[in-house]
Amino acid sequence: MKSYLEGCGVPTATVGNAEVPRLIMGIHPYDGCSYQDANRDQENFGRFGRVGRVTEVLRCAVEESGLTVVQVDHMLPELDRLHLQAVWETQQQTQTELGMVAYILIPIMLDGELVSSSERAHSTFYGHNDKLAGAAFREHMHNDAIIRYNLGDDLSKLVTPATVAPYSAQDAERFEIDYGVLEQYLGFFAGCDILIADPGAEIDLLAMTGRFDLIRQYIEFLRQRFDTVITSVHHAGITIPLLEAENIPVDGYLTTVNQPGVFMFPTPDLALDAIRNATKPVIAIKPMAGGRYLGEKAFEFVFDEVGVAASMFGMGTLDQVRQTTTAARSVLGVN
Repeated sequence: MKSYLEGCGVPTATVGNAEVPRLIMGIHPYDGCSYQDANRDQENFGRFGRVGRVTEVLRCAVEESGLTVVQVDHMLPELDRLHLQAVWETQQQTQTELGMVAYILIPIMLDGELVSSSERAHSTFYGHNDKLAGAAFREHMHNDAIIRYNLGDDLSKLVTPATVAPYSAQDAERFEIDYGVLEQYLGFFAGCDILIADPGAEIDLLAMTGRFDLIRQYIEFLRQRFDTVITSVHHAGITIPLLEAENIPVDGYLTTVNQPGVFMFPTPDLALDAIRNATKPVIAIKPMAGGRYLGEKAFEFVFDEVGVAASMFGMGTLDQVRQTTTAARSVLGVN
């Protein structure tokens, strides 16, 4: 079996201790997520609800485009197990190892309750973004296509400090990481050869509330198991500068980068400024803005204008993957 580097057909970049193809296969929409609307999500559940449907697309990407690194996840166990099975079958059919970028949720607890994605966490995010960018953030938040998708296009569901109390400094002092739960999450990937560990954007909450001690603690915990540890970031304009100022020992950042500025916070300009000034490699996600900005121009922006190390992109059908990989490879000079 060829290694992921022997099978790789695109340029690579160094991230931590890993040599990473500059194009990485994302998990969406194989977990149902379309970033479009609920109807499209249901179509994805139906279309990719069997291992063979996913395997044929992954195999196409490996054999036709030389893509050999793939994102894996654990948050939706049934679909994510299906995806892992498809990754394994693709490896067997192509006789090519696929490197894995493993998303790992960090279980932040307060008084025994998981707070990582709570309404109070979202209120905290809103408050910090609003403090930094004010009206520009509020306008961006209300118009953002992926925020509207997440809310079912009902902005009355938007959580703010006016509707839900954010976490106070006193609350943050009691935050803990549940390492028993984290071990369970890691167990999902037992037997997988993880190239890069990607602890989730829970780091946004810890950075905004000043709990850098907890961040260092779980990064050290993960480094005992993985050679390369990056972090997801959803609020790049706030979180990346905080992590850089604290010299948090991650190997890179995985965050949204796209020309329309979709899902880039607190504003696209502030996010891009932080990304361009980061001292660690950046892996872009959502380069096509959730299917709203397609073709070569999407990858010209992330690679040529912003200068990211690599880009992870959503997959889809055979035709969609062929179109996207052709465009991306052209920008990288390999078509």
